[in-house]
Amino acid sequence: MTSNLDEPISHAPSRRAVTRGAAWSVPVVALAVAAPASAATSGCHVQTGKLDWDLFSNGSTQLGKALTTTVSGVTVTITATGEYATGNGTVTSTATGGQSKVLRFYDRENRSNTSQTVLITFSKPVQNVQFSVLDVDSQTSSPTNAYEDLVVVDTPGWTGSKHSNVKGSGTAKDPYRGKTTNSPVAGSSNASNVDLGWSGTLSAVSFTYAQDGKVGGGPFIGISDIYFQTVC
Repeated sequence: MTSNLDEPISHAPSRRAVTRGAAWSVPVVALAVAAPASAATSGCHVQTGKLDWDLFSNGSTQLGKALTTTVSGVTVTITATGEYATGNGTVTSTATGGQSKVLRFYDRENRSNTSQTVLITFSKPVQNVQFSVLDVDSQTSSPTNAYEDLVVVDTPGWTGSKHSNVKGSGTAKDPYRGKTTNSPVAGSSNASNVDLGWSGTLSAVSFTYAQDGKVGGGPFIGISDIYFQTVC
């Protein structure tokens, strides 16, 4: 999807056809991990929580804020460092990766090899963190809308499940990216998504969103709702 970076994101022209309102359930594994024995004996109750983008206003920017989750006392703060476009970290109800409401990150256009690092921090240690990176694709058929989304996972210990239009392993040498350099997908499609998960205990995860070469058309990716469990 593209945007005119000199105008508000809500007025952005599309770089590919988007079917609005097409909902898709995040294909993350259901969090059904048994609580450890020590939790049972101590009376601690492991809770499954979610940061739900449906709870935030369309068009609202959510970077740098303590975002409420479905678990009392656990908030999530998302920050971005590096080079990015106006509207970065904005909630949108425009279909992205087959989902109806997501948080988007926008790269600068008419720049070469732009890169931003997204840090997702939990207010308390958590486990079994899961979310999807959405709409990781590419386009070279139009000289004014040329881009190649690259995603590198910075926090070790993750597992990644690639959808049909994604290749790579998520490392700096082999980023997640579109199957070819000209493989754009519609916003209604989940074909360019990657489902990420960390089973261990952690307080933050991060990934880097970059471009290969000079780009135009206001490229972006999104992230889904974020799932987690509390730690006893």
